[in-house]
Parts: sequence; C-alpha cells; structure tokens
Amino acid sequence: PPPPGGGGGGGGEPIEAVARMSVGRRNAVASRVLNLTMRELFEWRFVQTDPNWGNFLYDAKRDLVSMLDFGAARAYPKPFVDNYMRMVDACTRRDRAACIDASIALGFLTGEESVEMLDAHVAAGFVLGEPFGAAGPYDFAAAQISARVREHVPTMMKLRLCPPPDEVYSLHRKLSGAYMLCIRLGATIDCREVFEEIRDGYDFSPAAAVAGADGGAGAAKLAAGARGRDEPALV
Repeated sequence: PPPPGGGGGGGGEPIEAVARMSVGRRNAVASRVLNLTMRELFEWRFVQTDPNWGNFLYDAKRDLVSMLDFGAARAYPKPFVDNYMRMVDACTRRDRAACIDASIALGFLTGEESVEMLDAHVAAGFVLGEPFGAAGPYDFAAAQISARVREHVPTMMKLRLCPPPDEVYSLHRKLSGAYMLCIRLGATIDCREVFEEIRDGYDFSPAAAVAGADGGAGAAKLAAGARGRDEPALV
C-alpha cells in the first residue's frame, strides 16, 4: 500500500535551498531523499515518479523534508520489484551473470543478444549501481554517472532486441532525479548503508523466479557463445 499521510506537512522552502546550507545538512537531506526513493519502490511499491525538484520542500526549523504532487504516482507489481531488487543487488556486487539473469526476467534482454550488447548493458548497470556498492561515502558530483552511462547508450540503442519494459521509463526518471538532486546538493553519502538496510529486510515473493535461475549458467552461455565468440567479455 502507499505510505500514509500524503506529502507530509508541505511547509518549508524549495529543496534546492539546502545547497546553501552546511555540508552536514546537505548530506543528511540527500541521504533521506535517497532513502525515501528506495522505500517508495522496494517497500511500498508506490512511487511518485515526477523528479521535479519543486516537488520537494525542506523545513529547516523542523528538519523536515516534504514530498508533494502525487499526480504522477504509480504502483509497481511485486514480481517486477522483486526482479528489480535482484538486478540492483547484482549491479552493486558487479555480478555479471546475476545482472543478465535479472535483466532477462525484467524484459530488458531477450537472451539472444550479442556479447557487445551485453557488455554495454552490464557496464551501464554497474555504473548506476555503483553508489550502492561503494564502501564509504560516495561523491555523486565527482562520479560523473550520467556521462559514463551515456557512453553505452549508442550501443544499446543500436543492438538491443527489445525495448525496455514499460515500468522503467517512469521509474528511471525518478531514480535519475534522485541522483541529480544528490549532485545538486554536493552530497557525499554512504549509499551502500542505505541500500543494504532495505535489501536485507526485503521480502521476496515465494513464487518469484528469475529467468535463467540456474546459478548463472544461462548468462554464462550468453557471454561465451553469443554471435560465435567464446572469449570472456570484459566490462
């Protein structure tokens, strides 16, 4: 179910004002927004998908972040969220086989892609998962996440065999917005701690199964044999 209480309070000033505050306050607010984003998806499965920073207010007196405008909110089905959690977790651990298996289950991949396409897909996933796998505070501004992901977009657009699943268009707008807010605030935060707390308490559906849940053998076969190449693919 969606979280109770709507936007919660609604007072304060635009969250961009936090960029003028102390480093400690900027990091704390960014961490809370990122934590909220993770909880929206992985706990409530009900996400306010509009990344406009105007939808967040910060009340410094009460130290309260408010989220507004739920007109763009949408629910995500449990099987999708289960497999998305598997994919994010695989990317944080840089587990190529698990990333490919979860991506097939989600519909990002068909299982017939070339090694070049798999390389680009996995590399982009590893970049996006990097904040949640990094040990210690992660500097969003220095990481250049958007630029590094864009390097792989032409390959994926050219070689993909299917469009991404419908759910990810709105979801990735939201996640991109959260990342951009962390950059705007100059945040350096321990994202791994945020993610691991949610991951460790995540309740997978008993019936949920990852496509190719064969210990990664399906992904290994793809990596080794697609388009006639048998050398290991490097990321």
